[in-house]
Amino acid sequence: MYILLSRVFVPGVLLGEAEPKLVDQHGKVHEQTGEHKLEQGTEVQNNAEASVPEHQLEGKTNVGSKNREKKDKTGKEISKEKEADQKGDIEREKVRVTDGASLDNLLQRLPRCVSRDLIDQLTVEFCYLNSKANRKKLARALFNVPRTSLELLPFYSRLVATLSTCMKDLPSMLLSMLEEEFNFLMNKKDQIKIETKIRNIRFIGELCKFNIAPSGLVFSCLKACLDDFSHHNIDVACNLLETCGRFLYLSQGTTVRMSNMLEILRRLKNVKNLDPHHSTLVENAYYLCKPPERSARVSKVRPPLHQYIRKLLFSDLDKTSVQHVLRQLRKLPWAECEEYLVKCFLKVHKGKYSQVHLIALLTAGLSHYHDDFHVAVVDEVLEEIRVGLELNDYAMQQRQLAHMRFLGELYNYEHIDSSVIFDTLYLITVFGHGTLEQDLLDPPEDFFRIRMIVTLLQTCGHYFDRGSSKRKLDRFLLHFQRYILNKGPLPLDVEFDVQDMFAELRPNMTRYSSPELLASALAELEENEKTKQSESAASDASCKSSANRPDKNGRGHGEVADSESYSGSRSIYHDGSEDGDSLYEENSDDRSGNGVVDDDDAMPSGSDEEERVQVRHKVVQVDPKEQEDFDRELRALLQESLESRKLEPRVKSTLNMTVPMKIVEGSKDSRATERESGEELTAEENGNAGGGSEVKVCVRVLVKKGHKQQTRQMLIPGDCSLVQSTKQQEAALLEEKQNIKQKILEYNEREEEEFNASAFQTGFWGQGGSSAGGSIGSAGRGSWDGSNRGGRGRQRYYIAGGIYHGYGRGR
Repeated sequence: MYILLSRVFVPGVLLGEAEPKLVDQHGKVHEQTGEHKLEQGTEVQNNAEASVPEHQLEGKTNVGSKNREKKDKTGKEISKEKEADQKGDIEREKVRVTDGASLDNLLQRLPRCVSRDLIDQLTVEFCYLNSKANRKKLARALFNVPRTSLELLPFYSRLVATLSTCMKDLPSMLLSMLEEEFNFLMNKKDQIKIETKIRNIRFIGELCKFNIAPSGLVFSCLKACLDDFSHHNIDVACNLLETCGRFLYLSQGTTVRMSNMLEILRRLKNVKNLDPHHSTLVENAYYLCKPPERSARVSKVRPPLHQYIRKLLFSDLDKTSVQHVLRQLRKLPWAECEEYLVKCFLKVHKGKYSQVHLIALLTAGLSHYHDDFHVAVVDEVLEEIRVGLELNDYAMQQRQLAHMRFLGELYNYEHIDSSVIFDTLYLITVFGHGTLEQDLLDPPEDFFRIRMIVTLLQTCGHYFDRGSSKRKLDRFLLHFQRYILNKGPLPLDVEFDVQDMFAELRPNMTRYSSPELLASALAELEENEKTKQSESAASDASCKSSANRPDKNGRGHGEVADSESYSGSRSIYHDGSEDGDSLYEENSDDRSGNGVVDDDDAMPSGSDEEERVQVRHKVVQVDPKEQEDFDRELRALLQESLESRKLEPRVKSTLNMTVPMKIVEGSKDSRATERESGEELTAEENGNAGGGSEVKVCVRVLVKKGHKQQTRQMLIPGDCSLVQSTKQQEAALLEEKQNIKQKILEYNEREEEEFNASAFQTGFWGQGGSSAGGSIGSAGRGSWDGSNRGGRGRQRYYIAGGIYHGYGRGR
């Protein structure tokens, strides 16, 4: 390609190819003109001899006049030729000056030709300035390449190879100068000008690869270096082998000779006591020319289904195709592909970093149809983060940053709550500290953990801008500043990342420059938290005492409101029923990782932190025919039930029933009337009941007189079977309520103890483990928090098949 380049773009006249043809043509023209003149001369002589006797006088006079005319014409022609020569010399001088200026401009552009296109364009331009003097100047410019600009040598060699087909003297001039310089440097034997020596030998090697320098010249240079294998000769020999050694080893005519040279080089390396630098150079040059034999790399064979999954996730996934990829993943045989999908989702570092949120989006989409999938993904991500902290391998840093970004995106798509994020942050800051392996797990000069924290907070930290999450982040940032101060001065890139993170999340937060100021700020923060906890404990105690205080009717407020408070704390099932087994715990987002409710949980119902529980059902497309069949069977079932109930005997009315409101006497409410109907009276209290201490129970009997209902009081003995069975039922119901109440109080006390232990003992997040497992464990029970941290209140959605979280987190 480079040989035919000049012939394609440059006319043949400028390359010297048309000169022989022009000489031949000029010779033929001169011969033809000479023959024509000879023929004319002979004809003139014959005519003259024939005409002399007849017109002798006339011929003489004509010849004399013709001679005079010829003399006049020759004088004029000579003057015109002199004028033309003078004009030609002037024009040639002008062209010479113009060519010289163009050549200087071309040679100045020569060091900037660092690509094939640029050097080819310059080659074409030089062809229009082709002359022997210009070729000498070009050869001198190529020879004087800067000794530090070794990257220009391949392009200079390309230029020489391109012009060598038409300008035979250019390569010979350049090679003679390079060979002369090499011999001069070798004979001088001084240990200076190492860069000049390397430039010279590498230029010869590059010309050898373009078949400009003969292989004999290269082998003679290499032999000269091997004969005196010491000091700079080692560097020169290694650079020559790195440049053209592989080319000569694979060429058909030089394979054996190069193999012998390499064997000599290897023996010299074993015999000589070389320093480590030269030993490494020799090994690199030897194995670059003759690589060690090894088996072919075996590519991993994957099933077609796995190859299709990898293509969807790592090749086709982008913003425009995410819905298509989600549909294709849903069509897969889930039992066979679930485990491999989790494995591929964890390889987010193999895709583009800007598309990590799309993997989290796919996780959210698949979790609507497979409830356990997002739980498995979150567990594996947390496990990978911990493994990375335990190994602290430099090769895993890119993977760890991708996992931190992925964890933050999972929080943004509401698969984990804030407690998992903060547990991970504290785990990163304290893992391995205080152990014998601290210098290996987190060396003082290693700042990668700071990058991990910054990556996670830049991904999801902007949602921690209100409520308890805001206070948690403020507390962590103080601990994070203490971690940074313990590390010492940060590198500039890490310092800029930290500054950007603070400017984005907490622009008004103070960054402390000394550990003393930071310790005082942390002590003040802990004291404020203690005061808040004491105030909340006092308010809880007052509420309990007021709840246990009996009212005027002798019954405690706790007992009156017990059923209401308990029913209000129950969870809401997807079918609208209520039961004691909670499917979803209410304040899971605003409570910390240990389950203690913060102050924001007690905010009024009109605040921004109000929890709104919304129920959503999956939209199911029902076939109209199936709907008609279902309605028909339902009507038949109801009719059958109605007819069967008509034949059943009437059940006796409940004995302990509520008195109707319309017949309540006076201002007493139904509950007061109900309490009066169950009062026990002794004989002393009721004089009409007779003597003795017999206990009687006052009951109200509902009677009907005409069309009106009336109630009458009646005293019956306390040992009656009716009274005894009623009392036993009431006692069993009261005991059940007391047991449930006791369990709730024990649960709250246990949560308070766990929160106190996590707030004042930093070892909670130490090497022994993380509390992330607890959060994930609660997730396994279906208790994922679906909070909306955007200021519009927290939202939780329930569907018939589970909990629906939505695709995003509003701001």
